[in-house]
Amino acid sequence: MKKGLRKIGMWGSIILIFYMSSHRPNEDQFYSWLMDEYHIECHETITCTREMDGHSYKTLIETGSNIKNGYLLFNTIGKIYEDETGTRTTVKAIGMFGKFFTIIVDEQDR
Repeated sequence: MKKGLRKIGMWGSIILIFYMSSHRPNEDQFYSWLMDEYHIECHETITCTREMDGHSYKTLIETGSNIKNGYLLFNTIGKIYEDETGTRTTVKAIGMFGKFFTIIVDEQDR
């Protein structure tokens, strides 16, 4: 009975590791998630816009970026945005199972 459970556990682990490594989201999926979750839309340059209350928009500049794709089962992305008033927004997320999950969202005024 123990050998059977051990084999099932081992095969389940192998399938889980294969699934996680093949479903790591990429940077384009991060930007889609960022738009859906935090209303920050980034274009092909370092300029982004953030939808505020109502229909007003704020221009953001990407001042920092950290992407770690070297992990087998997940990846992490951290972006720092700054607006014209000096407010700095930091978003860090972990990507696994084809989705991103928030680690940190921090907004600091200067």
